[in-house]
Amino acid sequence: MFKSVVNYFHERRKGLTRTAGYVCGIYLAGRFVIERLEEVRDRMMEEKLARENLRRRFEQNQQDISYTVMALLPTLGAHILNGMDVEGITQDLQAQSRAAKAVPPPGEPSPPPVQEPKSPNGDSSEQDTRSENGSISVISAGAQEDGASTSDLAASSNSWVDQFSSVHSSEISRVPSSTDSGAKPHSASPKSSTDLSDSIITDSSAVSYGESTIHRPLQQPAPPPKTKAELWREVKMLTFTRTLTILYSTTLLTLFTNVQLSILGRSKYVQSVVQQAHEERMREQWAESLSLTSLLWSGRDEESLNLEDELQDVESISEETERKFLTLTWWILHVGWKDVGERVRRGVEEVFESISLKTKLSANELHRLVSDVRRRVEFEVTFEGRERRINFNSTLLPPTSETLHHALVQGGIPAHIASTPDPTFSTLLAETREHLASSSFQLVLEACLDRATEILFDGLEKSLFQVVDDSKPEVGGWEESTGALGPEIRVRLVGMLPGLAKWCHTALEGLPNELVDGLNAVREVNAFSAIIFAGYEDRFR
Repeated sequence: MFKSVVNYFHERRKGLTRTAGYVCGIYLAGRFVIERLEEVRDRMMEEKLARENLRRRFEQNQQDISYTVMALLPTLGAHILNGMDVEGITQDLQAQSRAAKAVPPPGEPSPPPVQEPKSPNGDSSEQDTRSENGSISVISAGAQEDGASTSDLAASSNSWVDQFSSVHSSEISRVPSSTDSGAKPHSASPKSSTDLSDSIITDSSAVSYGESTIHRPLQQPAPPPKTKAELWREVKMLTFTRTLTILYSTTLLTLFTNVQLSILGRSKYVQSVVQQAHEERMREQWAESLSLTSLLWSGRDEESLNLEDELQDVESISEETERKFLTLTWWILHVGWKDVGERVRRGVEEVFESISLKTKLSANELHRLVSDVRRRVEFEVTFEGRERRINFNSTLLPPTSETLHHALVQGGIPAHIASTPDPTFSTLLAETREHLASSSFQLVLEACLDRATEILFDGLEKSLFQVVDDSKPEVGGWEESTGALGPEIRVRLVGMLPGLAKWCHTALEGLPNELVDGLNAVREVNAFSAIIFAGYEDRFR
């Protein structure tokens, strides 16, 4: 029996061998395919988790950008509102209006003279009095409404930058800036000028006093008060200048914060990913060290060495370096906005100088004038007569090493730390300058300014260019005319000033802030941040 079975298999050994080979081959191939599929599945899961982690970190970074801009906005708003005090000029206009109404009729005796100087415009022609007094109520309503919001802004002007610059903030509160003093020359009291002159006594006058000879100190004549026409012109120019300065400064602050936090967020993400990969590799090596293969081969593989080299290449950003990098925002909050305001002021004067306060404008005409100002601010004429788009690098970052050191020290960094060479900080600064000078940043800036202008006119259309009831009388120079595209509302330029002043406070104090949220929602801004956030691919490919 046994011999017959052996003979049976011996006679069919070739077929059985071939069948066994096929079965083993199929088994091994199946195992190989299953292992490869498991590896592909694991790789796809890892990539999905990595993309989800990257997306989550990017969204968190965008939220941090929005919160940071909102924390910095009160500081920026306090400087702009104090440096461009439209409400102060409006109060001077109201004072002149009350003084003009207090003039007695010709038959009554004149009241005793008042020590406080009054504007000589009270004796102006009857036509000027009628034309200007008709608009006083329009401005006074906006000024009274904005006065309360200005105090609220000053109360909420503490941000994380003030924590870095507590010493500098106290100095600012004690010493007014040159811009603040230059923006309100009309509010200087002649009485304070006289007191200052009375306190100056020369040595010769002191000697003469001892000899019973009194010499009166030289008193400098007080500057003549501005006329009503000059104050109205200053209100017009300063209102439009402040509005566009807020628009430009907020846009630049938002984009600069996007660049800063995107660079820092990318660095933290890369460091965490490489650190996680290193820890996983160490666990695998520990598991392999317990196997039989590790007893025969105790060397370190090339993959582990490469991973450790990559881990050493990723330099961690210290807390002090990160603080220095974020303190660079001090420049635009305290210095850069003044540069923007000066450029805007020149553009506003060139465009609105010939526009009378009585001129009635539609929303489209006002948009055309604002676009003309934007063109003068954003472009400059070369020697060849061509327009060239300017960059705002000197507005966003200190241009020299001296100003950089000054910004860091004033921002709260100790002088010895600010002057110490820091390669990591220099790398971050160089990358920031590179992004700000790129053509992509110019495209993003243009898109953001367009969006900010749309938000401005959306607010003006809600407050100014609205269809009112026909039964109500005309207020503030409002009228409805028929244009080529249908009926359009036209408002006097003087009637737009309160709406512009109100929008300034809304853009700086509003919660939720429509301007900041609108800028962060621009598609080009998110794309630009994503490009910066994903800038590690070339380095670790």
